[in-house]
Amino acid sequence: MGNDEHKHKIEQARQELNRLALEYGMQDDRVLRQSVKLDALLNEYSDCSAEKDDSLY
Repeated sequence: MGNDEHKHKIEQARQELNRLALEYGMQDDRVLRQSVKLDALLNEYSDCSAEKDDSLY
């Protein structure tokens, strides 16, 4: 997955998390599940960025 695609998916997940939190409240299971999805995307992005940085050396 390319850098721009990662950023787009992260932004979509972030917006959905905000929407769910406003609609259902921070304690709702749907909000927690979406937060886990966003965390996974952020970790994936971070891992890919680190791999690219490592390949420079």
